[in-house]
Amino acid sequence: MDHTPNAISLTELLPLLGTHRMPQLLDVRLPEDIAQNPHRLPTARHVPHNQVVAFADRLDRARRVVTICHKGQKLSHGAAAHLRSAGYDAHVLSGGSEAWRDEDYPTLASAMGPAPGVSWVLSATRDRRAALGAWIIRRWFDAGATLLWVPADHVQDVADRFDAQALHDKATLTSTCATLGLTEPDLLAHIDAIETGQTPGTTWIDTLPHLHETDEDLVEAALPILDAAWLAHRQLTGQNRI
Repeated sequence: MDHTPNAISLTELLPLLGTHRMPQLLDVRLPEDIAQNPHRLPTARHVPHNQVVAFADRLDRARRVVTICHKGQKLSHGAAAHLRSAGYDAHVLSGGSEAWRDEDYPTLASAMGPAPGVSWVLSATRDRRAALGAWIIRRWFDAGATLLWVPADHVQDVADRFDAQALHDKATLTSTCATLGLTEPDLLAHIDAIETGQTPGTTWIDTLPHLHETDEDLVEAALPILDAAWLAHRQLTGQNRI
């Protein structure tokens, strides 16, 4: 465990991936550092270090914040200190993005997927695939993503007209994730098992449409179940790496 004040270690952050316990991640790297390592941690939002103070009002004060720079040094410590002075529970990721990459932990290819803040358009099917798609978006791409539910045949058109990201039914969720830069093999295998109903928890998710009338209500009910399914998968398969 890292004993640097106001720091969180890689091994402390790693188990929080894919769950509601994941902190708010701010990537404060310099452009040249991003060019050297064009990947970001899942759900991380890039905010230049000198804009963190102005950005702070957009953060949730009830959730911890973790700042990430190239090596976990001056930029992330300065940004976290500014946030703590404004009343946020802010920590630094020890070792920064380089240490995370060196361990080959899950990342998103920055150039392939939408930046945080972009709305996502999904098919209003109120089924297991819709719930799983929402879990993927909010747990791996953008924790605060706005989800727009429309008829299946309008998903792409709505995304195009409203500068949003489509998550439609024309491809498997695993291939969609890979296209958008999320390529962690074990996670993709787990997503495929959920989508095809081959893992525990799918029966519970399939009953939720009978209890919830809106897509957003369905998602809010499904997310904790999918969090638990991900945790159970990691425990059963011995995948301590992620």
